[in-house]
Amino acid sequence: MQSSSEGNVPLVSSGKLRARLFVHGRRDTACMIHCVLAEPPQPTRRQTLRWAGAALAGLALPLRANADSVVLQGARLTADFDPVAAIWLGYDPGHATFTSDLARILMPYLPIKMLVRDADAQTRAMLLLRSQGLDTSQVPFVLDPRAPFFVRDGAVFGVDGKEKPFIVDFQWTHYGWTNWCHRTFAGSGAQARACARTDDLESGGLDQRLASALGLAYFSTPLAIEGGGVEVNGRGLIIANAALWCERNRGQSRAAIEKLLLALPGMRKVVWVPYGLAQDPLHRATITGSYVGWGTGGHSDEFVRFADENTVLLAWVDEVDARSHPVARLNQQRMMANFAALSSSTDQRGRPLRVVKVPLPRIVERAVVLSADADTAYSNEWTAASFPPGERRREGDTVMQLATTSYLNHVLANELVLLPTYAAYGTPPARQDEVRKIYESVLPGRTVQFIDAMAANWVGGGAHCATLTEPVARG
Repeated sequence: MQSSSEGNVPLVSSGKLRARLFVHGRRDTACMIHCVLAEPPQPTRRQTLRWAGAALAGLALPLRANADSVVLQGARLTADFDPVAAIWLGYDPGHATFTSDLARILMPYLPIKMLVRDADAQTRAMLLLRSQGLDTSQVPFVLDPRAPFFVRDGAVFGVDGKEKPFIVDFQWTHYGWTNWCHRTFAGSGAQARACARTDDLESGGLDQRLASALGLAYFSTPLAIEGGGVEVNGRGLIIANAALWCERNRGQSRAAIEKLLLALPGMRKVVWVPYGLAQDPLHRATITGSYVGWGTGGHSDEFVRFADENTVLLAWVDEVDARSHPVARLNQQRMMANFAALSSSTDQRGRPLRVVKVPLPRIVERAVVLSADADTAYSNEWTAASFPPGERRREGDTVMQLATTSYLNHVLANELVLLPTYAAYGTPPARQDEVRKIYESVLPGRTVQFIDAMAANWVGGGAHCATLTEPVARG
């Protein structure tokens, strides 16, 4: 999932970055991250103040969890439906409109925090929020040169037995980038090696640095994944997309991956489902025929989500859509297989899972012409070089790009349920109203609102991807 451009603004380079980092007002090259309180910045000065984090002062825990650490005693990964202390947002100029919409909708319900790349990004983000009439005086910012726009994928939160937050340190693979390179250029070892790159330690250590900045413990695991692929009920059960977890952890058997999943804090059971959405392929790739997409390779937050400890929401395909579109037919086959797996499974207490089907929106697609001059920082510019030679794509060919659209990429923010809207993109209003009623039924007492997330959908993202849930601390 990339921070691709929206409108005419290209994405900020994800290459290695160097930045001046400060501790107590002075430069410290050993520190990779710092926090600041959102004081009104002066456009001519890039000066930041250290955020003391008074609200987190009581949360200091050992930096690295181990078998004897208090963090593991009663610890658990938290669910999205659990109480939320704050929601984090990122910033990228290509997604500025989406960011301002998210902040405008979320801020009345809970505090907002922001994870951005540098002081310039902080200034731009604050000016953006202020343009919407939002008060930024109490918005904390964490600055890190490797901060992603899709902050969900940068960290996974949990709480220990005393309900103090910690962060799980998963391994970073840049969404399986090396695997994509070797798959795309399977016939040319030189091209595959040139494409493949191992992200630097700064990128892979973002979750550790965020934990350090917030004074939290982190629990390290050898498993590789992003936050959008971690779906838990907060009580010891995880739903894992087998295709995704096995792709991210090449060389590991599913049994070995399950053993490592069960070693995560508080994890008691794994329920495997076989597939993700068809229009969420690994990076830029062919889905079927002339249909292509840009995605994560099967993040669970696109198709399967917990509504409570025992209730699972599953994306479902309308029969008319399945008859009329080949990708919808693929999704129908995949979701039926997922339904069979879920409906025959039990939760961590041995109770059958309650599976609720949530209609998928209509397929959203656009024609793009492959070009050697394509600037792939833009989501609607594609080149034949993005496909394996065996597919025989040529510059000048027209392909149909599909957006990764799904109502399941929602945000839960205490009393708020934030859903993507597709009414303006061909989905019948009656279907979207049906979706709203489903959410009101499974998440009673919450207000349902909608947001346009299409710019993020074109690069495999959405509202859930662009937010990071920080659990409430107790004790």
